[in-house]
Amino acid sequence: MVRAEQGWSEYWENEGAGGEVFVNARGEKHPALTEFWSGVFKSLPAGSRIIDIASGAGSIYGHLPTNHGFALSAADISAEALVTLESRIPGTTTIVCPADRIPVDDASFDLVVSQFGIEYAGRDAFAEAGRLVAPGGRLVVLAHVRGGYIDSRNKAQLEEAQLVADLRFIDHCLELINAAYSGDATGMQEAEAAFVPVASEIDAGIGRCRQGVHTHLLVGFRQLFERRNRYEKADITGWLEGMRGEVNRAVARLSHMRTAAMSAEDIGVIRDHLEKAGLDEVAIDQFRTPGNAQAVAWRIMASRPL
Repeated sequence: MVRAEQGWSEYWENEGAGGEVFVNARGEKHPALTEFWSGVFKSLPAGSRIIDIASGAGSIYGHLPTNHGFALSAADISAEALVTLESRIPGTTTIVCPADRIPVDDASFDLVVSQFGIEYAGRDAFAEAGRLVAPGGRLVVLAHVRGGYIDSRNKAQLEEAQLVADLRFIDHCLELINAAYSGDATGMQEAEAAFVPVASEIDAGIGRCRQGVHTHLLVGFRQLFERRNRYEKADITGWLEGMRGEVNRAVARLSHMRTAAMSAEDIGVIRDHLEKAGLDEVAIDQFRTPGNAQAVAWRIMASRPL
């Protein structure tokens, strides 16, 4: 079993190295998020103290205006994510910690933000976020919606990654490779007979959901198998064992994301946490982007009176 913290650290070292977790169809920073966060930062005076909770590699700070003059901090459980953030946003004070236990004094920030992050630490983490808001300051959060656009996509990818594991697809690939390199014709026939129906199920999964580790695995293995005369056996078996790790990490990460996604009932709990933390003007609605019928996020905003 891959621990969630380990899975996220490896994610930020690899797939998440670009810093963005929600992009448009071309893999670019989503314009709806740019518009939203640019509006949040626009009214802040120079010198404002900001912290991004569960910041990842700095997606929110990628929307900062040039020469902003803000004092930036970022907290995340993944040291690897914060290394990437520091390279993208030099001068940011980084804190390696869980989102529900941030070693900073009360009322330390004029703006507390989070995007697809704080909810991973549980609903109580919102009380911690509220604690950090200074008098006259604001809390602005975008968080995962249960049954929303991102959660639905994660559900589909998780089901296909879990299918790969349940069918022992990688073991079947290894058996086929071992038979192919052994020169045993009977063994090859037996391995193929076992492999074909399992591969067909994974192929059907690609038809249901194109994006995900299952597609990379099946397409990649087919290419390696067809060109196996160009490779040493160890090259292919090593790749397959590496993919076994990727599948396990994908299952752990996607499961974590689905658990973090919040229902309307969760939102009621969060509202109570924020109000008990002394915040008012708590406003919560669903954030949508053009072209998506499903909500992308919960938009949670609140402020602390002067």
